[in-house]
This record gives sequence, C-alpha cells and structure tokens, in this order.
Amino acid sequence: MKNNRVTLIKIKKIPFVILITMSLWTPFVVAYDEIQVYDYGINNPGQFALEMHSNYAISGRKQPDYVGEMPPDGALAFTAEFSYGLTKQIELGLYVPMTIDTKTGATFLDDAKLRVKWLNAENQTLFYGLNTEIGWTPRHISEQPIGMEIRPIIGTYTGDWSVAFNPSLEFDLTGRGGHTPVLSPGLKITHQFIENVHVGFEHYADFGQLTHFSSGSQQQHTTYLVSDISVDNYKVHVGIGHGWINQSDEWMLKFILGGIPIGELFNPKHH
Repeated sequence: MKNNRVTLIKIKKIPFVILITMSLWTPFVVAYDEIQVYDYGINNPGQFALEMHSNYAISGRKQPDYVGEMPPDGALAFTAEFSYGLTKQIELGLYVPMTIDTKTGATFLDDAKLRVKWLNAENQTLFYGLNTEIGWTPRHISEQPIGMEIRPIIGTYTGDWSVAFNPSLEFDLTGRGGHTPVLSPGLKITHQFIENVHVGFEHYADFGQLTHFSSGSQQQHTTYLVSDISVDNYKVHVGIGHGWINQSDEWMLKFILGGIPIGELFNPKHH
C-alpha cells in the first residue's frame, strides 16, 4: 500500500472481491496504458502492491494515423500495474497492458513496461522526484516499438489541497521518430470536497518535440474532471475527460483502483 495521508471514505464491510469486480466490470473498464499524474504516493519498503487502470475512449479519433494502427475511438484498455517498495524513496514497477477493439472484438496483449520511481515525499508540503519508464509497444498502438519516458514529479499536499505537476519527456529509442524528446506534461489539482473525498481536475497535453513544438492544431490537450475516494485501504480514482483540439480524443472515461496488496489478492481475509 502507498503512503497517503488522504484517508478517504472507509467502508470496512465491503469485501475485497467487490472492489476487484468494480475495477474489471465497471463501464470505465478496459485507451492505452495509464492516464494519471504522479503525486506523493509511494510503496513502503518491502511492500508489493497492485494498481488496476481502466480507460475507455467514448468518442475518439476514428481514422488511423498509419497502416496497422487501431484508432482510439471505442478502444478499451486494461492495465495491471505491479509495484514494489525497494526503499523509502525508491519504487519499482511493471505494467502489463491489454487493449480491446470494441468494434471488431479483437483483444491485444500489449507487451510490457518497466519503471523506477525515486520520490522524496517525507515533507508532503513540497514533494519531488523522478519516474523513469522503458517499454515495448505493439504496432497497433505506436510506430515506435521501444520507448522511454522520463517524468519529473513535483507538487504540494496540504490536506485540503493537492497539486502535482509532471512535465514528462517521451523518447523513441528506435530513432524512427527522431531522437528529440516529446514534451507531454500533466497537471492535477484537487480539493477536499467532503471529508475523505477529493475533487478536482487533471490536464494532459502533447506539445510535440521539445525543440520544435507542433502547431496548435496538431497538439493534444485533454482535461478531466476527477475524484479520489478511498474504500477501506483502497484508493479509487474516477475521471471523465474532454479533448479540446482535433488531435485529441473527444471524450474519455478512466478508472483506477489502487493500494491493492498482492497478498490480499489471493487471500482476501488475510490482513
């Protein structure tokens, strides 16, 4: 489980299996990989955890950008993120994504991605860190089969307010798209709406190559209305997003179930 002073709504009698079912069968179920802004959360040393990501493109781009791509419109994605706290400030992670084309019924296993996160969050009024990821991406998702992301993390948490900013840089390690990184920042601001429930927004952008930004019409900008809740020791994140530029998907839904200890996955009664 991740360190988090935001003790959200506690419903102790809801069984673990219901939470898993929510993550798998909610309408947010299963676009690709994760859609989130990293904040001050990190596993305790020696702790394994599981986080489930589900995204659905209600209305997205309908035409492929290249031969072999699966357009985002109607795509559902499900990603299992396994993580392990190596030290108080270092966390290791593994993503195992899956994509479903709801129009054809085709299901794709989308290879895997590894990550290492360093985070200094002992003083949550100013937390900072760096997350590095490297992964293999199938052709129906991207023309670049091997990519890397460097994601700086900076923000503040006061109890009522939480602000996190990730000015991410994405690299194509194959060189097919050039070696200049793409700037894809994410911003999250939430406020405690009622006790144990935070509500706010997230904004994600893709400006294009760092040394030469894309024109405004070729960039991507999507804003999500989000809420963070907690059920017992588990964190629930839901969001609905709208894309503001033609290159962005018009409407997206996302759902994350976090803080799942792997031991309880196989033995729900064990604490």
